[in-house]
Formats: sequence, structure tokens, C-alpha cells
Amino acid sequence: MAHRFICSDRVHFSDTDMAGIVHFANFFRYMERVEHAFFRSLGFSIVDPPEHGDERVGWPRVHAACDYMAPLRFEEEFECELLVEEVRHKVIRHLIRFWKSDGVLAAEGRITAACVRKDPVTGKFKAIEIPQRFRDKIEAAPHELLKRPEKK
Repeated sequence: MAHRFICSDRVHFSDTDMAGIVHFANFFRYMERVEHAFFRSLGFSIVDPPEHGDERVGWPRVHAACDYMAPLRFEEEFECELLVEEVRHKVIRHLIRFWKSDGVLAAEGRITAACVRKDPVTGKFKAIEIPQRFRDKIEAAPHELLKRPEKK
């Protein structure tokens, strides 16, 4: 069962402001990228393909937040660490940390995503219980991993 996923990335010029520092809004793009990569690593997609038919689900965000501790700059490599913070009946909450190459925590964000299915009658999305195929592969991380690390 998975509760942690790590991938590397690099700051692109288009991610930065006039000072060459990542614009705060781009951390939300980074969070979404690592979330998608985590799902792919488990053999899923953030949106089920049409062949899943009536069992097709999606994961819209119902909450997102990010705290910033140290700047990331153009060309800088960094690590994205996704930890599954909580798995409820209908939602998953991810804790995502951005680590500079020297081990300094640059930012820490959270995404809460609801599991939804399109109602065939109304055409609207409705929150549903997370299907077992996801529950079989995703679990919450141990509490010791979720504690914010001490400053270096």
C-alpha cells in the first residue's frame, strides 16, 4: 500500500517572477503534477478513462493551501514529496512538501480531493465512497512522517 511518493522537478523560467523566484501560484501546479504522478505510479489516473463506464470517477479539489518557507529560483532542482495525510470515506487529503537540493523545506501544501461520479440522470458530479480499487492501494502515512520537520 502506498502512502508516500517522491519525484524531482526543476524550476522553469515561465514559473518565475521578475526576481527569478517561483511565483506562489505555481506551487499549486507543482502539487497537482505530483498528485497525478502518484496516481499514475499506482496504475490510476486522476480521471478514470471512459472504458470504466459507470464506475468512472474523478477527483476534484475541494481545498488547497500552501505555506512558503524558502524561495525556489530559476533552474533550481527540487524534490516534491507527497504524503497521503488522510483517507476518509469520500475524500483523500495529501500533504506535499517541496525540498531544495540542500535539504531545506521550501514549501508545504495540502490538497483535499473528493471522489466523485457523474450522476447519469442530472449530469452533475456527486461525491461517492472511494472505490475499493483505490482503497486497496492507498493508505494514510504514519504520523511520524506527517510532522513538519525541524528547520535546518
